[in-house]
Amino acid sequence: MYSVQRTVSIVACSLLLVAIFCDRKEQPQPYRIVSLSPAMTEILFSLGAQDKIAGVTTFCNFPEQAKEIRKVGDFSNPSLERIIGLKPHLVIVNLPEQARIKRELEKLNLEIFVSSPRSLSDIYLEIISLGAKLGLTGKADSLVAYMRSNLIEHTAPERRNKVYVEISPKPIITIGGATFLNELISRAGGTNIFEDLDKDYPVVNQEAVIARNPDIIIVLHPQSITRRTGWQDVSAIINHRVYADLNQDHLMRPGPRLVQGFEALVKIIND
Repeated sequence: MYSVQRTVSIVACSLLLVAIFCDRKEQPQPYRIVSLSPAMTEILFSLGAQDKIAGVTTFCNFPEQAKEIRKVGDFSNPSLERIIGLKPHLVIVNLPEQARIKRELEKLNLEIFVSSPRSLSDIYLEIISLGAKLGLTGKADSLVAYMRSNLIEHTAPERRNKVYVEISPKPIITIGGATFLNELISRAGGTNIFEDLDKDYPVVNQEAVIARNPDIIIVLHPQSITRRTGWQDVSAIINHRVYADLNQDHLMRPGPRLVQGFEALVKIIND
């Protein structure tokens, strides 16, 4: 009798363990995203998908909660090992800067979402695509509608102010015509002095800037430019229209905060 009871007990325990194992196996794993794009990290928060973010770069510093998420390295050189260690279902990469890490991730057959917007339309399409992938189409539509309604064409004066944007001082890097920032400047009522250049972020020389004589200069780096040799006759410097206090992220990150950047541009260009 004891032997029969022991056998029944063992079988019952085994069935219980199998049931527990199967129950655990059937539980869906939380969807995990590693975002290597600061702009896309902001978009994920705007979509209400922050609970899905498992890892970000050290450059992903907005909103404040993003600073608390596990870091996988900086924007230019994220760690492949850290990304893999987070076991993501999706990795968001930014091109062309992260082409190397994209190739490594592809070798591992990880799903990748590529962000590489040049125009405002590109930004909207990426938001819609990401929203669809995450089952957040409604929120993505609302976010795009918010941006569209705020990034509207501003009535330009008869004479458009010529605008020069400097991203880096050494070498001197500006913006070309095929960028969303060029588009924002145009919508704000200005003209980018290097809009004729096809490259997104071309390197230019000082002589070219002086020759094109901008009315407004926007500096998106910490160094002062007002004392540069030969720049004393540039209209923007003569008329004290050099702006170095704008939030770079509001103008360079292709996400929701472009609205704030655009508002600043409208005020500056039409002052």
